Amino acid sequence: MNYLSNRLFPRFLFSNAPLTCAVFSFVLLIVNGLPGSVMAAEDAMSGAVADPRLQAKFVGRQVCSDCHQQEDQLWQGSHHDWAMKPANDQSVLGDFNNVVFDHYGEKTRFFKKDNKYWVTTDNARGEQETFEVLYTFGFYPLQQYLLSIGDGHLQALGVSWDSRSQKEGGQRWFHLYPDEAIPFDDVLHWTGPYQNWNNRCADCHSTNLQRNYNPETGAYDTRWSEINVSCEACHGPGSKHVQLMQAGDKTQGQAVTAENHQAGGTHHGFDRSLDPVGQWLHSKDSSTAHNALAAKTDSEQLSVCGTCHSRRSMLDDQNLAGAFHQKDRLQLVEQPLYYGDGQIRDEVYVLGSFLQSKMHQQGVVCSNCHEPHSLKLRAEGNGVCAQCHRPDVFDQPEHHHHPVNSPGAQCVSCHMPETTYMVVDPRRDHSLRIPRPDLSAKYGTPNACNQCHTDKDPAWASLAVDEWMKASGKTRKWHFSDDLLPALNAAPDAAQRLMKLAMARNIPDMIQASAVLALEGHLSPQSVLVAQTQLNNDEPMVRSAAIRVLSSLPPEQRWQDLKPLLNDSSKQVRLTVAEHTADIDDATLSQSERESLKALRQEYETFLLRDQDTADGQMALGVYRLRRGDLPAAEAAYRQALSLNSSQMAAYLNLADLYRQTGEEARVNTTLRQGLEKLPQAAPLYHSLGLSLVRQKDYPSALKGLAAAAQLDPGNARYGYVYGLILQQLGQDGAAVAEWQRVLGMYPMDRDVLMAMFTAGQRNGDGAMMLKYAKRLADMAPGDTRWQQIVQQLQQHFGQ
Repeated sequence: MNYLSNRLFPRFLFSNAPLTCAVFSFVLLIVNGLPGSVMAAEDAMSGAVADPRLQAKFVGRQVCSDCHQQEDQLWQGSHHDWAMKPANDQSVLGDFNNVVFDHYGEKTRFFKKDNKYWVTTDNARGEQETFEVLYTFGFYPLQQYLLSIGDGHLQALGVSWDSRSQKEGGQRWFHLYPDEAIPFDDVLHWTGPYQNWNNRCADCHSTNLQRNYNPETGAYDTRWSEINVSCEACHGPGSKHVQLMQAGDKTQGQAVTAENHQAGGTHHGFDRSLDPVGQWLHSKDSSTAHNALAAKTDSEQLSVCGTCHSRRSMLDDQNLAGAFHQKDRLQLVEQPLYYGDGQIRDEVYVLGSFLQSKMHQQGVVCSNCHEPHSLKLRAEGNGVCAQCHRPDVFDQPEHHHHPVNSPGAQCVSCHMPETTYMVVDPRRDHSLRIPRPDLSAKYGTPNACNQCHTDKDPAWASLAVDEWMKASGKTRKWHFSDDLLPALNAAPDAAQRLMKLAMARNIPDMIQASAVLALEGHLSPQSVLVAQTQLNNDEPMVRSAAIRVLSSLPPEQRWQDLKPLLNDSSKQVRLTVAEHTADIDDATLSQSERESLKALRQEYETFLLRDQDTADGQMALGVYRLRRGDLPAAEAAYRQALSLNSSQMAAYLNLADLYRQTGEEARVNTTLRQGLEKLPQAAPLYHSLGLSLVRQKDYPSALKGLAAAAQLDPGNARYGYVYGLILQQLGQDGAAVAEWQRVLGMYPMDRDVLMAMFTAGQRNGDGAMMLKYAKRLADMAPGDTRWQQIVQQLQQHFGQ
């Protein structure tokens, strides 16, 4: 985990904002971006212009409520209603009675003046400045406040109001980063890029939002149709629906004629349907309802709800109808965002965990459990689950093994454990899994049992569960976490486990995609073949993951694999193909192939420009320009990334690598040292600096940099391996072997380190050492006869 990720890990900023993630490779870091918070005054925000591809126009909630009064009343007071509001006496919940909050010496004063709300706090220069509160952001269990810093930028203040009751510990000001100072020059300061509303959270907190960023001036003219999450944020623009209903009224009051229904499409004038599509039936011989239509029937609910309730990167206009993967790229199961078994860890929201659940596999959608307008649960307590799971079977001590009506008897206590984010906001894991304390005992992952029984250890919980199962005559069934968790925790047979999951049937698509993607770290002829096979998978997530695995192949071979996907039905897949065919030489292609690739690249360029106002977006632009061979444009993009976020470690690394490619080692050193001034604990920067110094043959200085990287990130096998090499280069063979042994203690099947240990034995004439590591290498590659022969020769020579 890099330095900045480590700081961001426990607490992301906005309770309902979608987050995208960074995907790192060692040299080129392709970063897709995060959401945030920024905006201008309300009169400058209204009047958004819809995407011209939309078939209808936005009409506003008031028009909708004229006919849909019940739904409107349910919506009022909901989290969607409160997603964002102008700051006034009705919306502001915090204490602005001249209150001063002190956070590590940074004082923030909240007060009212001229019927407006004001905050005096440190600005981007570390000087006290007074800002007007323009908008509230959310309301429970906390409320944030949006302040303008000019040029249309709105920022979310880090000092927030705990809106829970006093009994719950609320009704107080608190800082989102309670355990550390966040000075003005810290990337996490409220004036910084990670607290920007315009490009990080606005899309999901307002309706029909248009970011309107000016790359020449760096200013925003962000606009919307409605300030909060209103009717058309979910249902889509409603003008055609209104026209259709009005036409129906004119035809003697009947709802809709056959002709005008057909003219308006199949969804009463909307371009989507949010209706659940399952048909749930109970039978006398089953304790659980079943879907009579089909398992996992597609519903646009998952696309509409999941767009904002997931950690993802945006691919297209969120107002457009269509499947989730046409508009978004979901963050897959990778650490530290998820635990190795798929449980939520960082702020990943709901969709990613829900897609792992059996409920999703059977066709359950959001509105089966949540009323879609009030957002409240369909029933209290276990009543939600009892809709499908018979309470006379499941809501019994024989099933939950706890006293009736106790916390342990609540379905969610065992199957949807909570993790608290933003200090006061508990969120439930929606993977709805059976607790696995046995995995916790082996790998240190959390489990629901020990979340309540904090005085016990996982071994105790595991034994208790085993005894329950034995008493009921049950045995533990295989779950994908049995293979995914050890694989993502660098088990010796990780590659085999990942390939098993990648080729498995009847496991969640998200898990299959995650397993395929993880094969990037286990490349072999076998894993490449698995990835090639999954290019034909029905699920876009899996196809996209397979493309990324194949990105390491030579361009000619990669092109042959990927060209059938140039016109894939999924935008996610097409964009991934574009990303990984950027270096293909057009001169080697046929005319039709060149035309298809040209159209695809135009689509990809449009996608890249969507996020040019973020450092991560500029990074993606830079990587693409570099792959296209345009080094000046790549350099400009990386530098623009640093101007937007001077703590963007990936930009320092990629810029330095660009200078390496042009042979400018002096500029490599300068760039990396500038990065270390900003990020003094960043192991990747030290590692890259050490490699640069090796290229310059300044081995003593290189040793310092490589040692710092290995010490700052001791869990990175590559850093330990390279550090051992420089120690060996400087004649410190014993220290090198000790470092490699340390790495092997964590990663016993790391091929590079095993090779280094074999070579060390060879250098020292230690036959026993050579044989020991030759055997391990032979075990790793049973089809490689070369290592089998070496083992035989060593055994004959040394008699072992």
